[in-house]
Parts: sequence; structure tokens; C-alpha cells
Amino acid sequence: MTVLPPGYRWRPPTLDDVAEAVAMENAEAVALVGVTLVSEEWQRSQWTSPGFVLEENAAVVIAADGRIAGTLLVESTPPHRAVFQIGVVSADHHGRGLGGALVDEGERRARAMVDLAAPGDRVVMHAGTLADEPMVAALLANRGFAEVRRFARMAIAFEHEPEPPPALLGIVLRPAADDDRSAVYRCLQTAFEDHWGEHHREEDAWLHAHADDERLWLVAVDGEEIIGALVGSPRSEEDPDYGYVDQLGVLRSHRRRGIARALLLESFCEFHRLGKRGVHLHVDTRSPTGATHLYERAGMTSAPRFATWEKELRPASPAQ
Repeated sequence: MTVLPPGYRWRPPTLDDVAEAVAMENAEAVALVGVTLVSEEWQRSQWTSPGFVLEENAAVVIAADGRIAGTLLVESTPPHRAVFQIGVVSADHHGRGLGGALVDEGERRARAMVDLAAPGDRVVMHAGTLADEPMVAALLANRGFAEVRRFARMAIAFEHEPEPPPALLGIVLRPAADDDRSAVYRCLQTAFEDHWGEHHREEDAWLHAHADDERLWLVAVDGEEIIGALVGSPRSEEDPDYGYVDQLGVLRSHRRRGIARALLLESFCEFHRLGKRGVHLHVDTRSPTGATHLYERAGMTSAPRFATWEKELRPASPAQ
């Protein structure tokens, strides 16, 4: 394990830590950007996901008073060409070297996952951060990372009842049935194949993360085929009075037909029926599908929220 400053120690988290860890992470988020970003439901779902091993994929830093001073998550999902890390240090413990220790421990664990990728594949480490945080940026840059992506929070506030989407020739929008969920997974996995940094979890882990019975599941169907899907939550992490679109995707073969916009507008109607004041979602600002423009045309406004930093762990090599 990476050496921590005096007075701190590592240990694996337990489910009994969920409430304290989330309270710490949200206090840090409120101090920096003015909103909460994590729920206990999300944290518990993450730590209990199939294939997620608490001793390998997560850690907490314990201060001398026994309280959680930092959290770390390190995860690699198929095809294992990127290892994702996110670390949070309590605002009460800034300036003591914990941030550097979290990054270093994350890289140590990430390097142990490199061989999960196919031989010859380039493997990188991605660090998720809040956007425009100069201290974090300096910390990562000094360790060989470079910022490679920005993600914006899109938002719309309902000033009146949203208008339903226009009818699409040959396309039916409907709620997904329970037995559609594997097909929704496959549709979204395929839809995101050309998106930067998109690596789906295995189906059981993905379904575990979206198992909440209150979630919104919408599909676009052409004949008998699900060619587009939207999965949403009735509560945004930033404001529970807003709904949240987790994922929205359309198969490449069916794009440019207004299907994504129709699914989005239908979700607005559904969230409004649930009494929500508006909708949030996050988007890659350089999405190859032009998603940011789609959301803006639907009346959503953009604000910087997250950044992804990258460091190469293994360069690509010719196949043997």
C-alpha cells in the first residue's frame, strides 16, 4: 500500500461506511461546486456490484479520530483498455498529502490490472475530477496526467407542461417491459461503441446498477427491434426535485431520424408527470453524435461539471 502521512491509515470499506463516506464526499462537493453529487443508494450499489471486490476496487483513509478522511475507487471494465480512478479527500484534511497518496495508490492498483487487457492493447488510467479545480489539476499534471475530456451537466427547468414528441414514421416509443431489459442493455452497449471512453460493465453488473424499480425505462422500437433506449432516475443527485437521464442511445444505423430527441422529450413528459421540476443529465462535450447540440435544441442549458485526466500505463504494441 502507498505510504500515508502520519496519523492516517488505509482499510477496505464496509457497507457500514456508506453513510459516512457519502456525507464526506457530498460535503466536499458542496464546498467546491455548491451541490451534492453522490447518494447512499449509488454508493451502496457500486460497492455491492457483481465483480466489484471491496478489498481490490475501493479503499478508505481513516484519520486519527477514526473518521473517514478520504475514499478511493479503482475499476477496470471490459475490454480493460482503461482503468478508472476517483479519489475524494475531506475538506477538513486538505493540504496534508492525502490527495497525492490517493492518486499514487490508485495508480499502483491500476498497474496490477493492466494484464486484463488483450496483449498489445494500449492501456491508460483515467482519473475523474471536478472541472476547473486548479489544485487537483496541478496534482495530476505533476504525476504525468493530462486532461483529455470535459463533461457538462445539462439541465432544463419545467416552466409549463412539456410537449410530447412528434410521431416518427415506423417507430414506436413505449415503456420497456421487464423482459426488455437485457435487450436495452445490448442496445445501449452497441450504441455507445463509438463513444469516447465508453466501456460497459458486464450485463449483470449493469442491471444491478439500474435495478431501482422507480427508474424510467423507455425504448424506441422499429418492428420488433429495440433501436433506441433511455434509462433514467426519478432523483438527480444534485437536486432530488429533478429527474435524471442516466443513459440515452440510438443504434448508429437508426440515427439522424429524430429518435434520440423523441426519447428525450418523452422522458420530460414522464418526469413532469412524476412531479419533477426539471431534468438533469451529463454529456461528453465532444460527443461524436453531437449530443450536446441535441440537448440544447431541446431547451437544456450547459454547465461544466467533470473532467477526465489520462495517463498511459502501457503503450500499444504490434500483435505477436
